[in-house]
Formats: sequence, C-alpha cells, structure tokens
Amino acid sequence: MTDLRVRIAALGLAATLCAAHCAHGHTTDFILVKVVPGNDRVEVELTADYGGNPMFSNRAEAQSVLTKVLEVQVQGQSHPLGELAPLRFEDRTQFDPTAPIPLDAPGEASRRELLTAVWSWKSSANELFFKMPEDAGQSVILWTPPDAPGKEPKWAFILPGESSPRITLPHRSDFAWAVSLGVGFVGAVVALGARPRWHVRRSL
Repeated sequence: MTDLRVRIAALGLAATLCAAHCAHGHTTDFILVKVVPGNDRVEVELTADYGGNPMFSNRAEAQSVLTKVLEVQVQGQSHPLGELAPLRFEDRTQFDPTAPIPLDAPGEASRRELLTAVWSWKSSANELFFKMPEDAGQSVILWTPPDAPGKEPKWAFILPGESSPRITLPHRSDFAWAVSLGVGFVGAVVALGARPRWHVRRSL
C-alpha cells in the first residue's frame, strides 16, 4: 500500500510540475518515451528538449543521455537499447501529440529544439520491461498510445533504478501467417493471370 501511495504521489507530482512549466512557457525536464508494441516488434521514441531543458547545454549532451537513459529487460536480462538494435536520431520541433500530459502552454505550440532517438527491435518475447539505470540522472515519462479512439494512453513516471509496467507484445499465430501467405500466393497467381499478353501476328 505504501508503494502504491508513493507511485500515485509521484504521478501527481509529474503532472503538476509539467503543468507549472507549461504555464510559464517552459518545457518539462523529463525524458519523454513513447512505446508502441506491434506484431513481433516494439517501437520506441525517446525525446529530450535540449533547447529548453537546463540539464542539457547542447544537442551532443542530449544525444549522449538518450543513448544510455533506458534499458530493455527481457526474460530477466537487462540490455542497453543499442546492444539489440541501433538508435536513429532525428531533430524535431514539436512534441508528440499522443503525450499523456500537456507539454505546451494552453493555446501555444512553440517550435522546440528536440532530439528524438528512434529504436525498433524485433523480439520473440511475449513481454518486456524498460528500466532506468541507477546512475541515469534523469526521470522519464513513458507511455503507450491508446489503441482505439476515445481511449486514454497508459503512462508511468519512472525514476532511476525503476522499471516500467509490463509491455505485452502481440504475436502473429502460425495460422495467421499461413493465411497471410496463402492470400498473398493466390493474389500473385491472379495478378499474373490478369497480366496483358503480347499478341504476335505471324506472317504466313
């Protein structure tokens, strides 16, 4: 019960701090992490506002932090993200619209100096977690976008040494793969049969 109360208090503090920052035209000091589980794959975007976050003096510092701020836990083992798949870095000017908390002042959508690390990894695991190293020196707001219109995103406020809630990865069944392959084969045959043919007129 105590842990639950601490967690609820931390989430409330995160939302309060973000609202206060936005009201004064400042950004959040958190690293933003969007996680999108898909068929046999997980897509992750980690974003730092190095232009508005006083913890970063430049883009290079932000890139260094994004490289090591998060690890993935699979089957009881922790791995740096870059150990399993490469990180691709992108410069952006707007926060992700699916973020679960307000990141801009009401009525404003300022251009930001954002750096986003994009990570995509194919996995056979049924579930995984994301963990912050003890020495991360940052805090993270991690969320998964809603899977249907009208639903709210699931999100968590994570501190160094803590792990995210369980992330479940959907997997295609063997039957689904067989059906998709069969449909693809039939479609190819139909397409080949429908191809226009050259009519060669033979001279006698």
